[in-house]
Amino acid sequence: MSFVLLLGLIALFGAHVRTLGRVKRLEQRIDLLVRRPDSGRSEALPEDEPSGVEAGEPEGPPVRETAAGLFERFVGGRLLIWIGGIAIAVAGMFLVRHSIDLVTPEARMIAAALLGIALIGAGEYARAGRLLADDPRIGQALVGAGVVTLYAAAYGSHLLFGLIGSGTAAALMLLITVAALALSLRHGAPAAAMGLVGGFSTPMLVGDADAGALPVLFYIALLDVAIFAIAWRRKWIWLAPAAVLLSFAWTGYFTLERVEDALAAGMFAALLGVTASLPRSEERRSVSLVQPAIIALLQTSVLVVRGDLDLPAWLLFGAVAAATVPLAMLRPEQRFAPPAALLLALLLIAIKAEGPDPILPWAAAAATLVFGGAALLPRGERPVSALTAAAALAGPLLILRLLRPELLSHTAWGLTALGLALAAFGLLRILRARPASGHATQVAAFGAALTGALLLGFAGYDLTARDFVSGSWLAAAIGLLFAGMRLHDKALRLAGLVALTVTTLKVFLIDADELEGVLRILSFLALGGALIGIGKLYSKVLSGERKGAAAPEQR
Repeated sequence: MSFVLLLGLIALFGAHVRTLGRVKRLEQRIDLLVRRPDSGRSEALPEDEPSGVEAGEPEGPPVRETAAGLFERFVGGRLLIWIGGIAIAVAGMFLVRHSIDLVTPEARMIAAALLGIALIGAGEYARAGRLLADDPRIGQALVGAGVVTLYAAAYGSHLLFGLIGSGTAAALMLLITVAALALSLRHGAPAAAMGLVGGFSTPMLVGDADAGALPVLFYIALLDVAIFAIAWRRKWIWLAPAAVLLSFAWTGYFTLERVEDALAAGMFAALLGVTASLPRSEERRSVSLVQPAIIALLQTSVLVVRGDLDLPAWLLFGAVAAATVPLAMLRPEQRFAPPAALLLALLLIAIKAEGPDPILPWAAAAATLVFGGAALLPRGERPVSALTAAAALAGPLLILRLLRPELLSHTAWGLTALGLALAAFGLLRILRARPASGHATQVAAFGAALTGALLLGFAGYDLTARDFVSGSWLAAAIGLLFAGMRLHDKALRLAGLVALTVTTLKVFLIDADELEGVLRILSFLALGGALIGIGKLYSKVLSGERKGAAAPEQR
């Protein structure tokens, strides 16, 4: 029954294509008659006049296409061609799964394979314009139906009837994928889409579950190379990102499997995330839409969270995170990869701080050095890079100081915070020394100054006695204000005002907690007056004014 249905569908498809060809030739002839009404050769068929309208002859005004004409052209022409091709492909799969019971499975699979080859041959014949009509979509539909039928034949021969082994089935489907990709160079994107879907589905359909991740990842690597080569050759901007996403789907699956498979998947994801971010200039925007480096960071961070890979997982994550820094310098569209890497690193440090992880301090130090030192590299003064560097100087230290204070003594914590505060102010100096302007640069400068003020506050907390912490904070705030006025630096003055505000709140709300009665009321009144005065200072700094300064802002 399914064989009869298949023959009927092929016959209907052929009749429809023949009708389309006749309609197209009639439209060409009518168009020729309209354009050349006085020509004595107006009765000639379009194929007898390949040169078309004579050079220099004025053309008539363009005819506006109606909605009915548009519907007829797309639904009655293009859509029906693809519906016919899909119907033939479905009929080929029915031939594999449901056929006449009197026919043996071997004969059924051979018939399906021959049908697939015949459809591809018909598509090649149609591409040459010798089959019914010269519409290229006819050849594409026939080739696509043939590729699907061949996939179904290989799949059915292995899983449905057990006629061939898994290795043979995988080899056949790999061969079909290569053929589909090669046909895409002749027939266009539909054949490539068939090869893409079929190629990435092959390990799932006929793969060996006990073979592990390495054979699958090796196969996917070869498939990626072929697909990327075709995508770049034909300028198909969708093909490479689709292959990247499907590859990450496989690596994401293996990251949740056994340890050796997860480690192999992490290595593959790290390599893919970096290499896929470096295509040639004309294709890089399409791949950057999926941000492969960020996907690789997410998958390697899963390995860190698993907890059974320890150092290898941290190394894989660190390798991808470190690679995002030069990637952001080479590819402007990758500028958000370093902030994403730092954010994931801070989350991992916070998560792993709950347990005794000996690698944790080294991971925090590496994050600080990699992202904090990025400001010293070329283009490190860019606002996003500078803000990332400022966050790297403070983030890992503060997380460990709050969640794992036993790692260092108070003196060691304070000296570390003091050194990082000086590094933050050095970042501010770098921003001021390199030519840059704009609101974003001012925000980055304020971020660096505020980071320095925050680290000074933690250094004062750990290096001074508890009764003198507020005094050290007040001294730091005044020092920042004084330095900002001497250097004409608004970012330093704003950071000093923030430090002064926090110190004032601490003095009147926390330190005065031991006061009672009238003294406490007076402390609240003093707090209000202090906040009003600080608010006026904020207003002057933001408006660019300095009391007693005659020269305008230089920075």
